[in-house]
Amino acid sequence: MNYLKINRYRLSVCAILTFTVLLRILLISLGWPPTNSDEGTMGIMALHIAYKGELPILYYGQFYMGTIEAYLGAAFFHLFGASLLTLRLGPLLLFALFLVSTYLLLSLLYTQKFALVVLLFFSVGSNTMFVWEIYAKGGSTQTLLFGSLAFLLATWLALSRGRDLSAGKRWLRYACYFGWGVAVGLGLWSDMIVAPFFLISALLLLLFCWPEVRSWAPVCLILGLVVGLFPLIAYNMHAPPELDSISVMKDMFRGKQVVHTIHTLVHGIKYTVQIAIPTATGIPFCPVQALRYKDNVNPPNAQCFALYTGWGVGYMLLWALAILLTVKALWMLRSHYRLHRLAQTSEKFEVITVHFARFFLLASAGLAISLYAISSAPLTLPASHARYLIGLLIISPAVLWPLWRAASRIQFLRLRGWRFSAQERISTTSSLWLAWQAWLSAGIILCLGIAFLAGTIGISGELPASQAFDRQQDALVHDLIRIGATHIYTDYWTCNNLAFASNEQIVCGVIDSHLYPTHNRVPHYYNIVHADPHAAYVLPPDYNALPAVEKKVAAAGGDAAYRRLFLDGYVIYVPK
Repeated sequence: MNYLKINRYRLSVCAILTFTVLLRILLISLGWPPTNSDEGTMGIMALHIAYKGELPILYYGQFYMGTIEAYLGAAFFHLFGASLLTLRLGPLLLFALFLVSTYLLLSLLYTQKFALVVLLFFSVGSNTMFVWEIYAKGGSTQTLLFGSLAFLLATWLALSRGRDLSAGKRWLRYACYFGWGVAVGLGLWSDMIVAPFFLISALLLLLFCWPEVRSWAPVCLILGLVVGLFPLIAYNMHAPPELDSISVMKDMFRGKQVVHTIHTLVHGIKYTVQIAIPTATGIPFCPVQALRYKDNVNPPNAQCFALYTGWGVGYMLLWALAILLTVKALWMLRSHYRLHRLAQTSEKFEVITVHFARFFLLASAGLAISLYAISSAPLTLPASHARYLIGLLIISPAVLWPLWRAASRIQFLRLRGWRFSAQERISTTSSLWLAWQAWLSAGIILCLGIAFLAGTIGISGELPASQAFDRQQDALVHDLIRIGATHIYTDYWTCNNLAFASNEQIVCGVIDSHLYPTHNRVPHYYNIVHADPHAAYVLPPDYNALPAVEKKVAAAGGDAAYRRLFLDGYVIYVPK
């Protein structure tokens, strides 16, 4: 019954969660952020699941990313109707669950008060953080939820281990092992970038729970893993050569157009620290367009670049400090590591387990950053590819903990009147040093909170442009249907966006500069368009396929064969 008892912390969590969800629903209803064809593809998948009975395992056109958001979108379509808002309720639900998991994890490893402050930080943030939290592209919110959940379950299992457990508690542990396996399986199916966090949480389990290897625990864990991984296993059993998930991930990691040398390694580390880490951890200054994947978007000027560099270096310094303090605490407790001593002093056992869990949590960030830095991602599109480091948001509270701990000394210093007794052997100089650390840390935390709040308020300035984009898209859909151009050739960033917005009244095929098909994610779309001799061309004025289209139109008879229109910012050629 204690779990059902209402206290101020749980009321505060409910209030913060309500504010967080309603704020994001408000932004979505106001048309922010603008959508694109990646999200349109997820919307089309949700339509096919909801109304055509399809059961896709992987994101259309990719062979490593799952479809949880599409299934959630299909469920919300049945409840509230198909729209961009209802599609985005899926990732928003996953993000809300991540916040709950994070609060529980931080309450275990740190304090409830600190966990609440972290939730307040996560309730606001930069435009990039908001985009990843509500944008239905796949991967981001799943990485956050399942990565956090894996650490939560592993930490609880490590802390609750004991020899004299009742049958009920033992079966609860088996259920948690099963849940850990399901979380890992679903996370790997969703996006394998979460693998570093699963690997490190598995090491935590192995370190503290290895005596249960002769129980039902491994069976429950493996069963949960198979259940979570079942969609990915089913796909890879019949995957074409070189299109299995592992091969695809290897190609993405290496990069087909990148030659890895010492020079590229140095630049990968540089771009990771200067651009990717600040973007992934929500720097609120000089916001970039997080949805622009077709070209890289870096900080716009030298001042912004300096802010990004300072943020990235500062994050790494705080991470190193958190690691150092955790290792120091473990070193001071080294005399209590033997199991027979831990059994005699359960309090020491809990303290040591907590510090090891903190260390493993921080270590997962080091592994994720290292793998990203040596991959091709920071060399090609460091800002856009920063989404592969979204998991750092799981670790960021642990990075901030040294600041919070130092700032918490302010209240202690006030109670002591800034004076210490001789027995405490603390000199005036050291007390002043403690006071300086406390106020500096409190100042940094306050500045971060203000900065994140300012980043959230700054989103309001993006609303007019986003709403204008929505109006243009709605007008284009209306005009294309009005003129009968429902089968069209276009570019990737227009195609599935229009198809979803029109509820598939418009079907599109993506063409390259030579008018050949490319990046056609939705099955059969291109074949439908190609089979229609009256398919129109709907292209942005700067798209590289436009010269080839104009050449084809001229060869076909020019104005006698095609009607040329300029509607809603697009050049349109409609066969007569």
